[in-house]
Amino acid sequence: MAELTSAKKPRRTRQPTEKYTDEPDWSAREQELYQMALENSKLETKLATLSDRPIPDAPVFRPTAAQFRDPLRYVASIRREAEPFGICKIVPPRGWKVESAVDWNSTKKFATKRQRLHELGEGQPFGDGREYTLEEYRRMADAFYARRIAKYPDLKGDALLKRLEEDYWAIVDQVREKLDVEYGNDIDVNEFWSGFPRGVDIDQLSDKNLPQSVEDPSYVKQSGWNLNNTARWPGFLLRRHDAPLPGVTQPWLYMGMLFATFPWHNEDNYFESINYHHTGAPKQWYGIPGSEAARFEDVVRRFHKQRLLEVPDLLHRINLQISPAKLAALEVPIHRICQNPGEFVVTFPQAFHGGFSYGFNCGEAVNFATPDWVQHARVANERYRRSGRLAVISHDRLMFTLRANEGRDTIDGQARTILREELRRLVVEDLKLRDAAYASGVRDISKLCTPPANKTDVINIAATTYDDKRICIACQHTCFLSAVGCECSKKDIVCLRHVAYSCQCPNSMKYMIEWESRDALEALLKELDAELGPLPKKRGRDLPIPGGAQVAEDRGLDPPPSLEEQARMASALATPRLPGTTAGPL
Repeated sequence: MAELTSAKKPRRTRQPTEKYTDEPDWSAREQELYQMALENSKLETKLATLSDRPIPDAPVFRPTAAQFRDPLRYVASIRREAEPFGICKIVPPRGWKVESAVDWNSTKKFATKRQRLHELGEGQPFGDGREYTLEEYRRMADAFYARRIAKYPDLKGDALLKRLEEDYWAIVDQVREKLDVEYGNDIDVNEFWSGFPRGVDIDQLSDKNLPQSVEDPSYVKQSGWNLNNTARWPGFLLRRHDAPLPGVTQPWLYMGMLFATFPWHNEDNYFESINYHHTGAPKQWYGIPGSEAARFEDVVRRFHKQRLLEVPDLLHRINLQISPAKLAALEVPIHRICQNPGEFVVTFPQAFHGGFSYGFNCGEAVNFATPDWVQHARVANERYRRSGRLAVISHDRLMFTLRANEGRDTIDGQARTILREELRRLVVEDLKLRDAAYASGVRDISKLCTPPANKTDVINIAATTYDDKRICIACQHTCFLSAVGCECSKKDIVCLRHVAYSCQCPNSMKYMIEWESRDALEALLKELDAELGPLPKKRGRDLPIPGGAQVAEDRGLDPPPSLEEQARMASALATPRLPGTTAGPL
């Protein structure tokens, strides 16, 4: 057969088809909305085939009385099984009973947030609701509930809850109707009430001091499951944070009503949380494991692009709700829990969680940090610095405080190693960046001003108040070991990663503030090297410095002060005199 050869024919050029639109050019906003509509249309088609697929349950644990005595050990014992779900439920042993310390007859009023359920899918901010006494809020919530369930006279128990859950997501996800509710969230127990008894000294907290029986009237007051004690319980890493930090080291109280919502979020600093249901209707929870947090965030970016352009920290606002059905359809691992009175829900580091109430209820929650949390601490810190988010607790201060208390508090071997590695990273980075700053022309004024070393045995009010004064203007990081200031401003400083972003002045006008001397840091580095062994030779001391945040905006700079005034400013920043206190090491 003859061999066939032919020259390649030129390919036809196809004229691009013009998009049909009444307007010749779409704005960026219109194109964004169009693409989002297409994405949502595809998703709705997929959801139609998955609508009957149930969301699986997260695990439920029922500790014995012996296991229940120490919350640290118990959470550690279930972590391997529970953490892959992001959340879990813990049912206390028989005999556990909390006699609510909430003053239900109080005439004191608390504020609420007005939640427009039909706007939760857009992440719109909440408005202010009315103020209520506890009894007023209960009556309002009960009346709302009665009107809502009147439509379902034949439904009871789980069948009614299922229908209410369907109604909730029909409003939130599909905007089938417009409905507002009021949520009493983040009620400060110091200003109002805690449902748990208080008054136990930190040195008295121990399973050894607990009564033998769960039924003993004093058991709850002494227990680590009492949320006023949890963060201070032996072995938990926030134990030495003496400064009141509502919602983190001290509980918040929550007053809910039907459909009152706690939107998707993970905890500050990627802490763990424990939530107790005191009384009332159940709460519906949904959880996503911390290992899948990035997948959840991808969904938010995919379906809320325009909103994120308007509000870059949308997820930090805690006002966005996305249905579990949509997340499951997009292959985000998600599980559910129905929490009843007398039950705990625990969330794990970086785990996103959210939900709503099935009627009037009262709950309480607090953060805690187990030794396992240390490995998540750096991740949270770097994430916050990249996004310019202020952390509720200084990462560096907490790491150094944990180091100072290694002999007093229990930190297991693996967590201790992670802590020491993180400390070494912080020290190496600081020393390296000091050298770079000095080489670039930043001035050394340590002979004019010698700040006292940071106090690290405990985190008290003076320390946290002072930390609020040394925030990097570029990335919002608390400057703990050192910082750079400039003659052009009496208050602005930057961390050593952002010297170039402090202002437009030459580096010769900038100066270094050292709260920890080079000698002290090098001595600590020797200790850490002895404990951990030397760094790998291929890395040596040349550790990579993580990327920073956005360049600081031009800030309308003040006239530069004199060198003498600059030294006084640095000295004042190093040893601030707070009202009613004496200056000293912080």
